[in-house]
Amino acid sequence: MLSQILFFAAALGAAQAQTYKASFTEYGSSDSNGSGNCNVNTVACGFFSANSYQAAASQNLFGVGPGAGAGPACGKCYKLTAQTDSSGNKLSNAGNSITVQVNNLCPANGNPLCAQSSLQSTNQYGANVNFDLCIDDGAAKALFGNSGVGLAVGTATEVACGSTAATQNGQQEVSGQESSAAAPAASPSSSAGKGTCKA
Repeated sequence: MLSQILFFAAALGAAQAQTYKASFTEYGSSDSNGSGNCNVNTVACGFFSANSYQAAASQNLFGVGPGAGAGPACGKCYKLTAQTDSSGNKLSNAGNSITVQVNNLCPANGNPLCAQSSLQSTNQYGANVNFDLCIDDGAAKALFGNSGVGLAVGTATEVACGSTAATQNGQQEVSGQESSAAAPAASPSSSAGKGTCKA
């Protein structure tokens, strides 16, 4: 009987996980748009995590617009799976997945990839949401790998975050699992220990 209850609870939890068709782009200090380092605590959510990959979420998922502060998506984790390039061709590393934590906003204004008006509407690639992956913490390289693309389409599924050490206003805070000590801080350019959000 207990195993049936646990199976039902696991099935119910899996049924509640929201999956979106998603597009994936990259931003950070080495992009062609002149963006700054994306692995800093001055992003829209006011934190970065030394222990997980970070991404900016499209405004419809982030929940608020520019200048409105931290949106409801701040701190949530998503498993991203890349399948095709922007032309619909299967990627050489199709099926590659990483888990990211939302810590920034990809604003709708002036950015068609992030300008969906609702979670039911789509951008020009048929995606309901866009995740702009941080170059500076290695998220973009981890998802795109050697595929030769900087824009991909696939899926994004909300998942539980594991224990992540978030740096907010220069102070270490542990979120996710209870802990009496924060994880050691990593430099913003370090990629050690990334991807600890659980899928």
